[in-house]
Amino acid sequence: MLSSFLHAVEGFIEAIERERNLRIHFVIGSAVMVLAYTLKLTTSELLWIIFAVFSVIGMELLNTLVESIMDLYETRPNPTIKFVKDVAAGIVLWYSLFAVVVGVIVLGRALFNWDHSVGKLIALIFVLIFPVASLIWRFSSLWRKR
Repeated sequence: MLSSFLHAVEGFIEAIERERNLRIHFVIGSAVMVLAYTLKLTTSELLWIIFAVFSVIGMELLNTLVESIMDLYETRPNPTIKFVKDVAAGIVLWYSLFAVVVGVIVLGRALFNWDHSVGKLIALIFVLIFPVASLIWRFSSLWRKR
């Protein structure tokens, strides 16, 4: 069991050493956790912050895993591999947007006395407008290639 734990730690350290985005998420997550520690948050609010930070880092680790496996599978350009990598990166983006909403709701209240409606609006924008804007951007880039 100790050996399994040590292998997990080794993989974790290697991922941090290799992946710039993972280091960025750790720096941001650490800053958020330090800030949360200094604020008067309810237990529920603190749990949401912790969940958001751990989720983004976990998804970045998963993205690193998927990209590494795909690179082993195929080194030449391949549309299917590109799709898999893009979706894995999209998962990280989506969880990052979730973390922003949690941060706005919890930290916005604690720092600026914002109402929860600010976070609800941002969540609505992310859920409704982000996919539509992404599709518009995608189709406009295809249109420009013509």
